[in-house]
Order: sequence, then structure tokens, then C-alpha cells
Amino acid sequence: MAQIEAVKAIVVEAGKRALSRWGAVEAEKKADMSLVTAVDRETEQFVEEELNRLYPGYAFVGEEYGWRGPEDAPVWACDPIDGTTNFVVGMPHWCVSVGLVEDGVPLLGAIYLPVLEELFWAVRGEGAYCNGTRLHARDRDYLEIEDTLCMTSNSLKTLTAEAIPGRLRCLGSIAAELAYTARGSLCATVGLHEGIVDIAAALCICFEAGCEFRYLRGPQVDIGALVHARRTTEHFVYGPPRITAYLQKTLRVR
Repeated sequence: MAQIEAVKAIVVEAGKRALSRWGAVEAEKKADMSLVTAVDRETEQFVEEELNRLYPGYAFVGEEYGWRGPEDAPVWACDPIDGTTNFVVGMPHWCVSVGLVEDGVPLLGAIYLPVLEELFWAVRGEGAYCNGTRLHARDRDYLEIEDTLCMTSNSLKTLTAEAIPGRLRCLGSIAAELAYTARGSLCATVGLHEGIVDIAAALCICFEAGCEFRYLRGPQVDIGALVHARRTTEHFVYGPPRITAYLQKTLRVR
């Protein structure tokens, strides 16, 4: 089993390296028209090299260079800069995200937001934390007007968001949004078309904080299948059980 302290040290070092070029780097467009920078690529290479040095038998899948290593090994899933657009334009919600998944089970995760100096992490069965404070998601049966809910860009454009009474947020980094859901800063996160590299670290963090990961239509997301598919193909809800059930009843696809 990998050691969380080593993983935390790697994501913090990677984040601090990237921070010096925050808002001051040229971007280019990938095939899907999303942005990528030299910092994304360099950060992924750094994280992979450090993890391979410590855990040489594991696989690695990253946002920029794909899958490397055996298909049946425990896999590190990494988004080197989750929230690249924010990084490019100088907004603070971007992070380095690394999660470990084995046989469809999230074993640990670490997410570091350098601008805000927030380090989230979790180990399966040992709780979830931010900067040393244990996280507990806040549950309830409904949302009120001042409750904050994250709907990612893709979900906001395709769901009946007007049915939700609360305040809608989209921070531009799914890893950060899920971490804030685990902390209770957001009541839940609703998303679509997110990659395993984006959410792997947050999986363990959210589960340890008392959240569920379900499709909007009902069932739990099969994480093992998601690792192999690489990306979600339908709407999902991340949140504590009662809020998740409320959103499943309330939101509809347009």
C-alpha cells in the first residue's frame, strides 16, 4: 500500500513548481479544443517520475500522456493541472490531483490547490482531511436558497438547473469542486463527461467524508469500469446520500 505522506509531498512540490508560472504561460488547444500548457505536461512528467521511483510496479494514467504500465496493476490517475483554463487566466481554482485505484477501489487521493494553500487528502478507512482538519460532508433532505451547489459547465447546459432553489457554482476544476463537496463548502456536485484522471483523487476523499458517487438516473458508478472507459458518459451526482437522492428526484435532462 502506498504511503499518503509521500504522495502529499509529491503533489505539493508539483503545485509549488507550477505556481511560479500561474497566469503567465502560453496555452494551446488540444483536439477537443480544451487548453493545455507546457506546465501541464511538465507537471505530469514530474509526478509520474516521482511515483514510479517509489512504486515501480504500478500503472499510471495522466491527462496529457494517457496510460502507461500494466493494465491489471494498481493505477495512479493524475490530472497535473486540473483547471487549466483557470491556471492560464490567473484564477485561483486549479490543483494538482493524484489518486490511486486498485480493482475498482479508490485507495487514496491527494489534491493540492497552491494559490489557496489547501491540501486535501484521504486514505481508505482512515478519513478525509484538509490541512489537518477532518472532513464531514453535511447532509439534508432538500436545498434552500442560500445553499451552494456545484453544477459543472456540461451539466449546467444540459440539465433543468432552474429546478434547484440553491446558489449554483461552477469553479472550473472538478477535483476542487469535489473536494469542497467533501468539506461541506458545496452541498453536492453534478457533472458530466469527467475523466478518471480528474476525479480519482476526489473519489477516496469524498467517500471518506460520507459522500456517494451515483449516476443521476440512480445506480452507483462502477469505478472499475470507469477506469477502463477513462471518462463518464452520463450525468452523475457526488454528494451525501440524502442530498444525492433529492437531486436525482429534482433534476432532469433537457
